[in-house]
Amino acid sequence: MSSDEEDLDLNDDTTSQMETITDDGGDMMEEDPSIQNSPAPSPLQSSVNTRQLDEKLDPQLLTCASYDCVPLAAAVHPSPIFSLATTRCYRWVLTGSEDGYIRKWDFFASMNGKTALTQAQRHNNVDSVTLAGVLSSWWENEEIPESVKAPEGSDESGAALLPPPPPPPPPPLTREPKLSAVYSLDIHSEALWAVQGCENGSINLTSVRHEEGRCHHVLRKHSAPVSVLMITPDEVGVISGSWDKAVLEWDLNTGSVLRSYDGHSSQISSAEFQPVHTPYDLSNQDAALLWNRRNENILMTTSIDGQCLLWDRREPSQQARRLPVPERTPPWCLSACWSADGSKIYAGRRNGTVDEYDFASQKWIQSFRMPANSGPVSCVKSMPNGKHIVCASNDNIRLWNTATESNFTIRPDSEPGFAKPSKLSSVIPFTILPGHHGGTISHISIDPTCKYMITTSGNRGWEGTSTNGCLFYDISAVV
Repeated sequence: MSSDEEDLDLNDDTTSQMETITDDGGDMMEEDPSIQNSPAPSPLQSSVNTRQLDEKLDPQLLTCASYDCVPLAAAVHPSPIFSLATTRCYRWVLTGSEDGYIRKWDFFASMNGKTALTQAQRHNNVDSVTLAGVLSSWWENEEIPESVKAPEGSDESGAALLPPPPPPPPPPLTREPKLSAVYSLDIHSEALWAVQGCENGSINLTSVRHEEGRCHHVLRKHSAPVSVLMITPDEVGVISGSWDKAVLEWDLNTGSVLRSYDGHSSQISSAEFQPVHTPYDLSNQDAALLWNRRNENILMTTSIDGQCLLWDRREPSQQARRLPVPERTPPWCLSACWSADGSKIYAGRRNGTVDEYDFASQKWIQSFRMPANSGPVSCVKSMPNGKHIVCASNDNIRLWNTATESNFTIRPDSEPGFAKPSKLSSVIPFTILPGHHGGTISHISIDPTCKYMITTSGNRGWEGTSTNGCLFYDISAVV
Protein backbone atom coordinates (compact mmCIF):
# COMPACT_ATOMS: atom_id res chain seq x y z
CA MET A 1 0.00 0.00 0.00
CA SER A 2 1.37 3.40 -0.90
CA SER A 3 1.79 6.26 1.58
CA ASP A 4 -1.06 8.14 -0.05
CA GLU A 5 -3.38 5.23 0.57
CA GLU A 6 -2.25 4.94 4.19
CA ASP A 7 -3.13 8.59 4.85
CA LEU A 8 -6.62 8.20 3.35
CA ASP A 9 -9.33 8.55 6.02
CA LEU A 10 -12.34 6.51 4.88
CA ASN A 11 -14.50 8.27 7.48
CA ASP A 12 -13.66 11.74 6.21
CA ASP A 13 -16.66 13.65 4.87
CA THR A 14 -14.67 14.61 1.84
CA THR A 15 -14.63 11.01 0.69
CA SER A 16 -18.38 10.49 0.88
CA GLN A 17 -18.63 10.92 -2.85
CA MET A 18 -16.24 8.66 -4.73
CA GLU A 19 -15.13 9.02 -8.29
CA THR A 20 -15.00 5.72 -10.08
CA ILE A 21 -14.09 4.65 -13.54
CA THR A 22 -15.71 1.78 -15.36
CA ASP A 23 -13.81 -1.39 -16.19
CA ASP A 24 -14.32 -0.94 -19.91
CA GLY A 25 -12.79 2.52 -20.00
CA GLY A 26 -15.92 4.63 -19.58
CA ASP A 27 -15.98 8.23 -18.39
CA MET A 28 -15.60 9.22 -14.74
CA MET A 29 -18.86 9.40 -12.81
CA GLU A 30 -19.88 10.29 -9.25
CA GLU A 31 -21.62 7.86 -6.96
CA ASP A 32 -25.13 8.92 -6.01
CA PRO A 33 -25.65 8.68 -2.22
CA SER A 34 -29.38 8.25 -2.74
CA ILE A 35 -28.91 4.81 -4.28
CA GLN A 36 -26.37 3.40 -1.82
CA ASN A 37 -29.02 1.46 0.08
CA SER A 38 -30.99 0.35 -2.96
CA PRO A 39 -31.38 -3.42 -3.52
CA ALA A 40 -28.85 -5.12 -5.75
CA PRO A 41 -30.09 -5.62 -9.32
CA SER A 42 -30.49 -9.05 -10.89
CA PRO A 43 -27.31 -10.35 -12.54
CA LEU A 44 -28.97 -10.12 -15.94
CA GLN A 45 -31.01 -7.00 -15.27
CA SER A 46 -31.15 -4.65 -18.22
CA SER A 47 -28.55 -1.91 -18.05
CA VAL A 48 -29.27 -0.22 -21.33
CA ASN A 49 -30.17 3.07 -19.63
CA THR A 50 -27.55 3.00 -16.88
CA ARG A 51 -24.91 4.78 -18.93
CA GLN A 52 -25.21 7.78 -21.17
CA LEU A 53 -23.61 7.19 -24.55
CA ASP A 54 -23.06 9.84 -27.16
CA GLU A 55 -25.24 8.39 -29.91
CA LYS A 56 -26.02 11.63 -31.70
CA LEU A 57 -26.35 10.97 -35.38
CA ASP A 58 -24.87 13.50 -37.76
CA PRO A 59 -27.90 15.10 -39.51
CA GLN A 60 -26.12 14.73 -42.84
CA LEU A 61 -26.27 10.95 -42.46
CA LEU A 62 -30.07 11.13 -42.57
CA THR A 63 -30.32 13.22 -45.74
CA CYS A 64 -27.09 12.49 -47.61
CA ALA A 65 -27.06 11.45 -51.25
CA SER A 66 -24.75 8.52 -50.54
CA TYR A 67 -22.11 7.16 -48.16
CA ASP A 68 -18.36 6.78 -48.41
CA CYS A 69 -17.28 3.53 -46.74
CA VAL A 70 -13.51 3.02 -46.56
CA PRO A 71 -11.87 -0.02 -44.91
CA LEU A 72 -8.98 0.94 -42.65
CA ALA A 73 -8.19 -2.10 -40.48
CA ALA A 74 -8.19 -5.86 -40.90
CA ALA A 75 -8.63 -8.31 -38.01
CA VAL A 76 -6.56 -11.30 -39.10
CA HIS A 77 -8.22 -14.70 -38.63
CA PRO A 78 -6.83 -18.17 -39.40
CA SER A 79 -10.22 -19.68 -40.29
CA PRO A 80 -13.66 -18.66 -41.61
CA ILE A 81 -15.70 -16.34 -39.38
CA PHE A 82 -19.16 -17.67 -38.56
CA SER A 83 -20.45 -15.06 -36.10
CA LEU A 84 -20.01 -11.43 -35.03
CA ALA A 85 -21.17 -9.36 -32.03
CA THR A 86 -20.35 -5.87 -30.74
CA THR A 87 -21.08 -3.80 -27.66
CA ARG A 88 -23.41 -0.85 -28.17
CA CYS A 89 -20.58 1.68 -27.97
CA TYR A 90 -18.49 -0.48 -30.36
CA ARG A 91 -15.59 -0.61 -27.92
CA TRP A 92 -15.40 -4.41 -27.99
CA VAL A 93 -15.95 -6.70 -30.97
CA LEU A 94 -16.37 -10.46 -30.65
CA THR A 95 -15.82 -12.80 -33.60
CA GLY A 96 -16.56 -16.52 -33.58
CA SER A 97 -14.68 -18.76 -36.00
CA GLU A 98 -14.90 -22.24 -37.43
CA ASP A 99 -11.89 -23.28 -35.34
CA GLY A 100 -13.93 -23.03 -32.13
CA TYR A 101 -12.38 -19.84 -30.73
CA ILE A 102 -13.99 -16.53 -29.79
CA ARG A 103 -11.71 -13.53 -30.23
CA LYS A 104 -12.20 -10.18 -28.50
CA TRP A 105 -10.96 -7.13 -30.42
CA ASP A 106 -10.39 -3.57 -29.25
CA PHE A 107 -12.15 -1.67 -32.04
CA PHE A 108 -10.95 1.86 -31.29
CA ALA A 109 -7.36 0.80 -30.63
CA SER A 110 -7.49 -0.88 -34.03
CA MET A 111 -8.90 2.18 -35.82
CA ASN A 112 -6.43 4.50 -34.07
CA GLY A 113 -3.49 2.64 -35.53
CA LYS A 114 -2.02 0.92 -32.50
CA THR A 115 -0.78 -1.95 -34.70
CA ALA A 116 0.10 -2.05 -38.41
CA LEU A 117 -0.31 -4.93 -40.85
CA THR A 118 2.81 -6.65 -42.14
CA GLN A 119 3.72 -6.28 -45.77
CA ALA A 120 2.51 -9.79 -46.51
CA GLN A 121 -0.84 -9.10 -44.83
CA ARG A 122 -1.29 -5.82 -46.69
CA HIS A 123 -0.78 -7.64 -49.98
CA ASN A 124 -4.10 -9.42 -49.52
CA ASN A 125 -6.09 -6.22 -48.91
CA VAL A 126 -6.89 -2.99 -50.72
CA ASP A 127 -4.50 -0.04 -50.35
CA SER A 128 -6.52 1.73 -47.66
CA VAL A 129 -6.24 -1.24 -45.27
CA THR A 130 -2.98 -0.63 -43.39
CA LEU A 131 -3.99 -1.20 -39.76
CA ALA A 132 -4.23 -4.50 -37.91
CA GLY A 133 -6.98 -5.38 -35.50
CA VAL A 134 -5.85 -5.25 -31.88
CA LEU A 135 -6.61 -8.63 -30.30
CA SER A 136 -7.42 -8.20 -26.60
CA SER A 137 -8.12 -11.80 -25.60
CA TRP A 138 -9.69 -15.06 -26.71
CA TRP A 139 -11.36 -18.16 -25.27
CA GLU A 140 -12.70 -21.53 -26.40
CA ASN A 141 -16.29 -22.37 -27.31
CA GLU A 142 -16.67 -25.75 -25.63
CA GLU A 143 -19.57 -28.16 -25.85
CA ILE A 144 -20.09 -28.83 -22.15
CA PRO A 145 -21.65 -32.30 -21.90
CA GLU A 146 -24.38 -33.42 -19.54
CA SER A 147 -23.63 -36.16 -17.03
CA VAL A 148 -24.52 -39.63 -18.27
CA LYS A 149 -27.72 -40.81 -16.57
CA ALA A 150 -27.58 -43.67 -14.10
CA PRO A 151 -28.68 -47.07 -15.47
CA GLU A 152 -32.28 -48.19 -15.16
CA GLY A 153 -33.19 -49.87 -11.89
CA SER A 154 -31.21 -47.43 -9.75
CA ASP A 155 -31.88 -44.16 -7.99
CA GLU A 156 -30.29 -40.80 -8.84
CA SER A 157 -27.21 -41.55 -6.75
CA GLY A 158 -26.51 -44.65 -8.76
CA ALA A 159 -27.32 -47.12 -5.93
CA ALA A 160 -29.35 -50.13 -7.01
CA LEU A 161 -32.91 -50.49 -5.78
CA LEU A 162 -32.24 -54.18 -5.07
CA PRO A 163 -29.76 -55.16 -2.33
CA PRO A 164 -26.59 -53.21 -3.15
CA PRO A 165 -23.49 -55.07 -4.36
CA PRO A 166 -20.39 -54.94 -2.17
CA PRO A 167 -18.43 -52.36 -4.17
CA PRO A 168 -19.91 -48.82 -4.27
CA PRO A 169 -21.17 -47.64 -7.66
CA PRO A 170 -18.91 -45.29 -9.63
CA PRO A 171 -19.87 -41.62 -9.89
CA PRO A 172 -21.83 -40.46 -12.97
CA LEU A 173 -19.69 -40.53 -16.08
CA THR A 174 -18.92 -37.40 -18.07
CA ARG A 175 -17.56 -36.88 -21.52
CA GLU A 176 -14.61 -34.65 -22.22
CA PRO A 177 -15.58 -31.20 -23.56
CA LYS A 178 -14.75 -30.54 -27.18
CA LEU A 179 -14.39 -27.37 -29.18
CA SER A 180 -17.32 -26.36 -31.34
CA ALA A 181 -17.45 -23.98 -34.26
CA VAL A 182 -19.07 -20.71 -33.11
CA TYR A 183 -22.19 -20.79 -35.26
CA SER A 184 -23.79 -17.80 -33.48
CA LEU A 185 -22.86 -15.14 -30.98
CA ASP A 186 -24.22 -12.09 -29.18
CA ILE A 187 -22.91 -9.87 -26.39
CA HIS A 188 -24.40 -7.70 -23.66
CA SER A 189 -24.44 -3.98 -24.51
CA GLU A 190 -21.76 -3.24 -21.89
CA ALA A 191 -19.79 -6.49 -22.31
CA LEU A 192 -20.88 -8.07 -19.03
CA TRP A 193 -21.71 -11.43 -20.58
CA ALA A 194 -22.22 -13.18 -23.92
CA VAL A 195 -24.14 -16.11 -25.40
CA GLN A 196 -22.45 -18.59 -27.73
CA GLY A 197 -24.09 -21.20 -30.00
CA CYS A 198 -22.60 -24.69 -30.32
CA GLU A 199 -22.81 -27.49 -32.87
CA ASN A 200 -24.65 -29.86 -30.55
CA GLY A 201 -27.48 -27.37 -30.01
CA SER A 202 -26.41 -26.02 -26.62
CA ILE A 203 -26.00 -22.31 -25.80
CA ASN A 204 -23.22 -21.22 -23.44
CA LEU A 205 -23.79 -18.19 -21.20
CA THR A 206 -20.31 -16.84 -20.42
CA SER A 207 -18.91 -13.84 -18.58
CA VAL A 208 -16.86 -11.33 -20.58
CA ARG A 209 -15.77 -8.36 -18.47
CA HIS A 210 -14.67 -10.49 -15.50
CA GLU A 211 -13.35 -14.07 -15.81
CA GLU A 212 -13.51 -13.93 -19.58
CA GLY A 213 -14.86 -17.04 -21.24
CA ARG A 214 -16.05 -18.75 -18.07
CA CYS A 215 -19.30 -20.61 -18.75
CA HIS A 216 -21.87 -20.02 -15.99
CA HIS A 217 -24.84 -21.86 -17.51
CA VAL A 218 -25.76 -23.95 -20.54
CA LEU A 219 -29.15 -23.56 -22.22
CA ARG A 220 -30.20 -26.94 -23.61
CA LYS A 221 -33.19 -27.46 -25.91
CA HIS A 222 -31.99 -27.40 -29.52
CA SER A 223 -30.79 -30.62 -31.15
CA ALA A 224 -28.68 -29.16 -33.97
CA PRO A 225 -26.24 -26.24 -34.48
CA VAL A 226 -27.54 -22.93 -33.10
CA SER A 227 -27.25 -20.63 -36.14
CA VAL A 228 -28.94 -17.49 -34.70
CA LEU A 229 -28.60 -15.79 -31.31
CA MET A 230 -30.06 -12.36 -30.59
CA ILE A 231 -30.39 -10.74 -27.17
CA THR A 232 -33.76 -9.08 -26.65
CA PRO A 233 -33.84 -5.26 -26.41
CA ASP A 234 -34.45 -5.39 -22.63
CA GLU A 235 -31.40 -7.68 -22.30
CA VAL A 236 -33.10 -10.22 -20.02
CA GLY A 237 -33.85 -12.75 -22.75
CA VAL A 238 -32.45 -14.18 -25.95
CA ILE A 239 -33.91 -15.41 -29.23
CA SER A 240 -32.27 -18.54 -30.63
CA GLY A 241 -32.65 -20.26 -33.99
CA SER A 242 -31.22 -23.61 -34.98
CA TRP A 243 -30.75 -26.08 -37.80
CA ASP A 244 -33.49 -28.12 -36.12
CA LYS A 245 -35.99 -25.57 -37.58
CA ALA A 246 -36.94 -24.23 -34.12
CA VAL A 247 -36.98 -20.62 -32.90
CA LEU A 248 -37.00 -20.29 -29.10
CA GLU A 249 -37.21 -17.41 -26.65
CA TRP A 250 -35.28 -17.86 -23.40
CA ASP A 251 -35.51 -16.19 -19.99
CA LEU A 252 -31.87 -15.58 -19.03
CA ASN A 253 -32.69 -15.12 -15.34
CA THR A 254 -34.16 -18.62 -15.02
CA GLY A 255 -32.69 -20.44 -18.04
CA SER A 256 -36.15 -21.60 -19.13
CA VAL A 257 -37.89 -21.40 -22.52
CA LEU A 258 -40.62 -18.75 -22.55
CA ARG A 259 -41.98 -19.40 -26.04
CA SER A 260 -41.43 -21.48 -29.13
CA TYR A 261 -42.01 -19.81 -32.50
CA ASP A 262 -43.20 -22.71 -34.67
CA GLY A 263 -43.63 -22.29 -38.41
CA HIS A 264 -40.31 -22.72 -40.18
CA SER A 265 -39.61 -25.86 -42.21
CA SER A 266 -35.86 -25.42 -42.68
CA GLN A 267 -32.70 -24.28 -40.90
CA ILE A 268 -33.00 -20.81 -39.32
CA SER A 269 -30.71 -18.26 -40.98
CA SER A 270 -31.42 -14.83 -39.40
CA ALA A 271 -33.60 -12.90 -36.94
CA GLU A 272 -34.08 -9.19 -36.26
CA PHE A 273 -36.39 -6.95 -34.24
CA GLN A 274 -38.21 -4.13 -36.00
CA PRO A 275 -36.61 -0.67 -35.68
CA VAL A 276 -38.56 1.99 -33.82
CA HIS A 277 -40.26 4.24 -36.37
CA THR A 278 -38.36 7.51 -36.64
CA PRO A 279 -39.66 10.44 -38.69
CA TYR A 280 -36.87 12.19 -40.53
CA ASP A 281 -37.30 15.48 -38.70
CA LEU A 282 -33.96 17.19 -38.47
CA SER A 283 -35.35 19.92 -36.20
CA ASN A 284 -35.63 17.34 -33.42
CA GLN A 285 -32.24 15.81 -32.73
CA ASP A 286 -33.78 13.28 -30.36
CA ALA A 287 -35.47 11.62 -33.32
CA ALA A 288 -32.11 10.90 -34.89
CA LEU A 289 -31.07 8.95 -31.82
CA LEU A 290 -33.75 6.32 -32.41
CA TRP A 291 -32.78 5.06 -35.86
CA ASN A 292 -31.05 2.00 -34.39
CA ARG A 293 -33.45 1.32 -31.49
CA ARG A 294 -35.67 -1.76 -31.69
CA ASN A 295 -39.33 -2.57 -31.14
CA GLU A 296 -39.31 -5.59 -28.85
CA ASN A 297 -42.82 -6.64 -29.93
CA ILE A 298 -42.24 -7.27 -33.66
CA LEU A 299 -39.79 -10.00 -34.66
CA MET A 300 -38.70 -11.18 -38.11
CA THR A 301 -37.12 -14.61 -38.70
CA THR A 302 -35.87 -16.24 -41.90
CA SER A 303 -34.91 -19.76 -42.86
CA ILE A 304 -32.58 -21.05 -45.53
CA ASP A 305 -35.49 -22.31 -47.66
CA GLY A 306 -36.56 -18.69 -48.31
CA GLN A 307 -39.31 -18.28 -45.72
CA CYS A 308 -39.56 -14.91 -44.00
CA LEU A 309 -41.96 -14.86 -41.05
CA LEU A 310 -43.21 -11.91 -38.98
CA TRP A 311 -44.17 -12.43 -35.34
CA ASP A 312 -46.03 -10.25 -32.83
CA ARG A 313 -44.78 -11.25 -29.37
CA ARG A 314 -47.85 -9.67 -27.76
CA GLU A 315 -50.08 -12.35 -29.36
CA PRO A 316 -48.60 -15.78 -28.57
CA SER A 317 -51.54 -17.68 -30.08
CA GLN A 318 -51.44 -15.88 -33.43
CA GLN A 319 -49.67 -17.55 -36.33
CA ALA A 320 -46.82 -15.77 -38.07
CA ARG A 321 -47.40 -13.71 -41.18
CA ARG A 322 -45.46 -14.96 -44.21
CA LEU A 323 -43.90 -12.81 -46.89
CA PRO A 324 -44.57 -14.18 -50.39
CA VAL A 325 -41.69 -15.33 -52.57
CA PRO A 326 -41.79 -13.71 -56.03
CA GLU A 327 -42.18 -15.90 -59.10
CA ARG A 328 -39.03 -17.30 -60.67
CA THR A 329 -37.21 -16.72 -57.37
CA PRO A 330 -35.46 -19.75 -55.85
CA PRO A 331 -36.49 -20.59 -52.26
CA TRP A 332 -33.39 -19.42 -50.42
CA CYS A 333 -32.55 -16.70 -47.88
CA LEU A 334 -29.51 -16.30 -45.67
CA SER A 335 -30.18 -12.74 -44.50
CA ALA A 336 -32.99 -10.20 -44.25
CA CYS A 337 -33.16 -6.75 -42.65
CA TRP A 338 -35.59 -3.92 -41.92
CA SER A 339 -35.39 -0.46 -43.41
CA ALA A 340 -34.30 2.30 -41.05
CA ASP A 341 -37.87 3.29 -40.20
CA GLY A 342 -39.18 -0.29 -40.01
CA SER A 343 -41.64 0.13 -42.89
CA LYS A 344 -39.87 -2.16 -45.37
CA ILE A 345 -38.05 -5.48 -45.39
CA TYR A 346 -35.15 -6.53 -47.63
CA ALA A 347 -34.33 -10.22 -48.23
CA GLY A 348 -31.29 -11.56 -50.08
CA ARG A 349 -31.80 -14.42 -52.53
CA ARG A 350 -29.75 -17.16 -54.18
CA ASN A 351 -30.34 -15.80 -57.71
CA GLY A 352 -28.48 -12.58 -56.93
CA THR A 353 -31.49 -10.41 -56.11
CA VAL A 354 -32.73 -8.49 -53.09
CA ASP A 355 -36.51 -8.48 -52.60
CA GLU A 356 -38.19 -5.41 -51.08
CA TYR A 357 -41.43 -5.86 -49.12
CA ASP A 358 -43.93 -3.50 -47.52
CA PHE A 359 -44.36 -4.38 -43.86
CA ALA A 360 -47.91 -3.03 -43.47
CA SER A 361 -49.37 -5.07 -46.33
CA GLN A 362 -46.77 -7.88 -46.45
CA LYS A 363 -46.61 -7.45 -50.22
CA TRP A 364 -43.64 -7.62 -52.54
CA ILE A 365 -42.80 -4.17 -53.91
CA GLN A 366 -39.79 -4.72 -56.16
CA SER A 367 -36.46 -6.53 -56.50
CA PHE A 368 -32.93 -5.34 -57.18
CA ARG A 369 -30.92 -7.59 -59.48
CA MET A 370 -27.18 -7.76 -59.00
CA PRO A 371 -24.96 -7.78 -62.13
CA ALA A 372 -24.48 -11.11 -63.90
CA ASN A 373 -22.32 -13.72 -62.15
CA SER A 374 -22.38 -11.81 -58.85
CA GLY A 375 -23.51 -14.88 -56.95
CA PRO A 376 -26.02 -15.29 -54.11
CA VAL A 377 -26.73 -12.35 -51.80
CA SER A 378 -25.57 -13.64 -48.41
CA CYS A 379 -26.04 -10.52 -46.25
CA VAL A 380 -28.03 -7.25 -46.36
CA LYS A 381 -28.10 -4.17 -44.09
CA SER A 382 -29.96 -0.87 -44.29
CA MET A 383 -28.60 2.66 -43.84
CA PRO A 384 -30.23 5.48 -41.83
CA ASN A 385 -31.18 7.72 -44.77
CA GLY A 386 -33.94 5.29 -45.72
CA LYS A 387 -32.69 4.85 -49.30
CA HIS A 388 -29.46 2.88 -49.25
CA ILE A 389 -28.85 -0.76 -48.37
CA VAL A 390 -25.60 -2.71 -48.22
CA CYS A 391 -25.78 -5.90 -50.30
CA ALA A 392 -23.06 -8.56 -50.02
CA SER A 393 -22.80 -11.09 -52.83
CA ASN A 394 -20.00 -13.48 -53.67
CA ASP A 395 -18.07 -11.03 -55.85
CA ASN A 396 -18.36 -7.72 -53.96
CA ILE A 397 -20.21 -5.66 -51.37
CA ARG A 398 -22.43 -2.99 -52.93
CA LEU A 399 -24.05 0.15 -51.57
CA TRP A 400 -27.41 0.18 -53.37
CA ASN A 401 -29.70 3.19 -53.81
CA THR A 402 -33.20 1.70 -53.70
CA ALA A 403 -34.77 5.01 -54.83
CA THR A 404 -32.95 5.03 -58.18
CA GLU A 405 -34.84 3.73 -61.19
CA SER A 406 -32.68 1.55 -63.44
CA ASN A 407 -32.59 -1.59 -65.55
CA PHE A 408 -31.53 -3.49 -62.41
CA THR A 409 -34.99 -2.95 -60.86
CA ILE A 410 -37.67 -5.64 -61.22
CA ARG A 411 -41.29 -4.80 -60.41
CA PRO A 412 -44.46 -6.95 -60.32
CA ASP A 413 -45.87 -5.17 -63.38
CA SER A 414 -42.75 -5.89 -65.45
CA GLU A 415 -43.54 -8.45 -68.11
CA PRO A 416 -40.95 -10.99 -69.26
CA GLY A 417 -38.97 -9.49 -72.09
CA PHE A 418 -40.24 -5.99 -71.35
CA ALA A 419 -37.77 -3.40 -72.72
CA LYS A 420 -37.26 -0.46 -70.41
CA PRO A 421 -36.49 2.98 -71.79
CA SER A 422 -32.98 3.27 -73.17
CA LYS A 423 -32.22 6.26 -70.96
CA LEU A 424 -32.07 3.88 -67.99
CA SER A 425 -29.41 1.67 -69.54
CA SER A 426 -26.63 3.95 -68.33
CA VAL A 427 -27.98 4.39 -64.80
CA ILE A 428 -25.99 2.49 -62.17
CA PRO A 429 -27.88 2.42 -58.85
CA PHE A 430 -24.97 1.12 -56.77
CA THR A 431 -21.34 1.67 -55.87
CA ILE A 432 -18.89 -1.10 -55.03
CA LEU A 433 -17.41 -0.91 -51.54
CA PRO A 434 -13.70 -1.78 -51.47
CA GLY A 435 -12.50 -4.64 -49.35
CA HIS A 436 -14.07 -8.04 -49.80
CA HIS A 437 -13.95 -9.95 -53.05
CA GLY A 438 -14.61 -13.58 -53.90
CA GLY A 439 -16.05 -14.87 -50.62
CA THR A 440 -19.31 -15.35 -48.76
CA ILE A 441 -20.11 -12.57 -46.28
CA SER A 442 -21.43 -13.91 -42.98
CA HIS A 443 -22.20 -10.64 -41.15
CA ILE A 444 -22.38 -6.87 -41.60
CA SER A 445 -22.61 -4.65 -38.51
CA ILE A 446 -23.14 -0.85 -38.42
CA ASP A 447 -22.74 1.09 -35.19
CA PRO A 448 -25.58 3.27 -33.76
CA THR A 449 -23.95 6.51 -34.94
CA CYS A 450 -23.37 5.12 -38.45
CA LYS A 451 -19.70 6.08 -38.29
CA TYR A 452 -18.27 2.57 -38.50
CA MET A 453 -19.02 -0.75 -40.16
CA ILE A 454 -17.64 -4.27 -39.73
CA THR A 455 -17.83 -7.07 -42.30
CA THR A 456 -16.83 -10.71 -41.88
CA SER A 457 -16.38 -13.57 -44.33
CA GLY A 458 -17.56 -17.14 -43.69
CA ASN A 459 -20.22 -19.57 -44.92
CA ARG A 460 -21.64 -20.29 -41.43
CA GLY A 461 -21.58 -24.01 -42.15
CA TRP A 462 -23.55 -23.78 -45.40
CA GLU A 463 -22.42 -23.40 -49.02
CA GLY A 464 -19.80 -20.92 -50.16
CA THR A 465 -16.13 -20.12 -49.83
CA SER A 466 -14.49 -17.83 -47.29
CA THR A 467 -11.62 -15.34 -47.42
CA ASN A 468 -11.29 -15.37 -43.58
CA GLY A 469 -11.53 -11.57 -43.80
CA CYS A 470 -12.76 -9.18 -41.12
CA LEU A 471 -12.60 -5.50 -42.06
CA PHE A 472 -13.27 -2.35 -40.03
CA TYR A 473 -14.75 0.52 -42.11
CA ASP A 474 -15.04 4.26 -41.60
CA ILE A 475 -18.31 5.80 -42.87
CA SER A 476 -18.87 9.41 -43.92
CA ALA A 477 -21.74 11.19 -45.65
CA VAL A 478 -21.61 12.20 -49.33
CA VAL A 479 -23.81 15.29 -49.72
